[in-house]
Amino acid sequence: MKTHKFLQKAGHQPGPHVKPFAQRIHPSAWSLAVLLFIAASLVSCRQNKQVACTEVYTMLTVSVKDSAANPVLLSSYFMKKTATGEIINFAGENPFIDSINRIHGIYTLFTDGKMGMTAEGGTRFEFHGMKGSTELLNSPYVIGNDKCHVKLIAGKTEIMAAE
Repeated sequence: MKTHKFLQKAGHQPGPHVKPFAQRIHPSAWSLAVLLFIAASLVSCRQNKQVACTEVYTMLTVSVKDSAANPVLLSSYFMKKTATGEIINFAGENPFIDSINRIHGIYTLFTDGKMGMTAEGGTRFEFHGMKGSTELLNSPYVIGNDKCHVKLIAGKTEIMAAE
């Protein structure tokens, strides 16, 4: 049996009855200790609600087409939070992307940037599309989140507009 150098300098020599720590523990005790460690780890994971999120920026969109399947160019659009009446205008967030999307009849419903306005289980919103001063679209949506990104719970991703 090997003795640590600092014990040898102090003049201490273990007797033949002393076994290393790992040999003094019964194998079933080791199994129990490992199981308890795993159980404690699992419980702490459930209590710690940290979520690993991706760097992807989610943007929910709707495609608006006419009866001939041509893209509809709206003059303005916005989302309205049903419970509060709060207006969210995504057209101003990124004018370049918005202008490209509009040409193809695609409009932003929601983005990760506004995730704080949604509940995990979903929050009710309305998409309003205008052509001049006339409201062309009023479509209901339920938008939620998974603690990382917004997600569409209910509502159409393609709308046919009656012009």
